[in-house]
Amino acid sequence: MKRRTFLIGAGAAAAIAAGAAVPWMFPTLGRRRDDLPIPVAAPRRAAVVWFSQTGHTARVGRLIARRWQSQGLEVVASDYRAFDAATMPGFDLVVLGSPVNYFEAPGHFRDWIRAQPALAGVRAAAYVTFGGEGGNTFNAVAGLLEGAADRGALPVDLALFGNMSTFAPTWSLGNEERILKYRHLPDAGTWSAVRGFADGVLRRVRAGAGIAVSREFNPRDLVRGAVSIAGTKALIGGHGADAETCIGCGTCVRGCPAGAIEPATRAVDSPRCVACMGCVNTCPVGAMRMRFLGKPVEGFGEFLRRHSIVIAEPPELAPPPA
Repeated sequence: MKRRTFLIGAGAAAAIAAGAAVPWMFPTLGRRRDDLPIPVAAPRRAAVVWFSQTGHTARVGRLIARRWQSQGLEVVASDYRAFDAATMPGFDLVVLGSPVNYFEAPGHFRDWIRAQPALAGVRAAAYVTFGGEGGNTFNAVAGLLEGAADRGALPVDLALFGNMSTFAPTWSLGNEERILKYRHLPDAGTWSAVRGFADGVLRRVRAGAGIAVSREFNPRDLVRGAVSIAGTKALIGGHGADAETCIGCGTCVRGCPAGAIEPATRAVDSPRCVACMGCVNTCPVGAMRMRFLGKPVEGFGEFLRRHSIVIAEPPELAPPPA
């Protein structure tokens, strides 16, 4: 990597991890037009498809699906890696969900959306989840809708839902308070907003109300995606599974969106890695190791246990009493 590229990327990654960016310096810009007429429809079959690792985005998607099922819709809901893409054109309504990673919706999920069969006439909505105060969230969700529209879908709505950040280097560098400030999220207000979004999407589809989204420049666009990923990777070392601790469950292999983890040895292919932190965050026994700026990185599950934090589940998704 050239020195200039390294310095730009490393500086961006350090700013992300240390929380150096001041929120008011980076406003969320963008416009939405809510009065775009589309044909009125009465959806019967819906797909809710997401990319999720630590569970925040999946909870929102599952709640949307449960809400629609309670209103009589036939709903298929799953992570995109388990979704049969060939069935997509058979749905009347599709919702796409993703976390905001490095100030955008992850490229692998956007690529998957753009690789879908033609979606002419399918109504589409999108949501993103974001940690802390977020960054470039509107443009991130707009990117999901744009991908669906490129395949012929008719956009109808979008939403943003906040939660506690899962970017493990932040607390591993000692910035725990920045994360713990949002330890209450998601909460009852979050689930109320998700239900409102789900109901609103159906109302808009039945009323023939479409949406046109215009992305505008956000300073975080300068460091989104590949720039911040490269900078973060430049500061990572010692990334791989500890053989003595690993139980061979395959969670890291199945969850890696880049296919960068060797199934037999759990060795990480660094060039393919996208620094999503998923393997560190989701390993059930803390076997996946990583160092960031020379400090050991603690996974999200371990961070939650150390602080006795239990992520809230909406009542509709709670397991039935024994």
